[in-house]
Amino acid sequence: MSSEPQDQTRGDSTPFFSDKKPAPLSCNEAASLCMKAARGAGMSWGMAEEAGFAAAWLVSHGIDGPSHLRAHLERADGRDWADLCPTVTPYGWQNTNGQPACPIILGATMCDYADLPEGPHSGTTIALGPVSAPILLVPFLAEVARSNGLAFTLSWPEGAVRIDADETWLQASLQSLGVPQLVLALSTNAAPPHEPSAVSMPNAQTTAATIVVLNTFAMRTTVPATEASRAGAGSTLSDND
Repeated sequence: MSSEPQDQTRGDSTPFFSDKKPAPLSCNEAASLCMKAARGAGMSWGMAEEAGFAAAWLVSHGIDGPSHLRAHLERADGRDWADLCPTVTPYGWQNTNGQPACPIILGATMCDYADLPEGPHSGTTIALGPVSAPILLVPFLAEVARSNGLAFTLSWPEGAVRIDADETWLQASLQSLGVPQLVLALSTNAAPPHEPSAVSMPNAQTTAATIVVLNTFAMRTTVPATEASRAGAGSTLSDND
């Protein structure tokens, strides 16, 4: 009898999929797999957790976050993530290396600066420059909008979308923001407090191909066995009484 090798990057509840079949994942499964995939792609554990948050937030709002993250990780694979960070100035948060900014790093930085003078405040406009996978920036902006009583206008040469706490804008903006890259600017205004409506937490309707790619990235977090590690396995204590 033969058995398949166990993938240590997956929880026992995460199913395997094949071919091009739809592959539904719960929010928790999406967050866990996407976090491990982002770590395997070279993000720090802290940024990988943010990637898992962003993907799961999109899933909870009916958007295939894992597939958007997969596309972003594939485009960024092999690059130094430090080269994809924004440089924070009062009026611009652009990448000084001329690279499209990582939306995960940009979004996490925006959350960190939300209460600081350099952060987004009412009446300010911040040039973000080119941003990869801009849909992945949305969860961070929505959280800052909700917690800080703000509304954002995210604009690009062909359009704009207003992001605030009521989240009615989300589906309308998906087609525009679900692209590989946009040159963005962010304007901020005060907004009345608003409690977002409860979300139904649907499963992610992603694809088996996305699961395969994310698992491939996640497997990079495992350490191959060596002769030294195998020789040192097990207890050195006797079990004889």
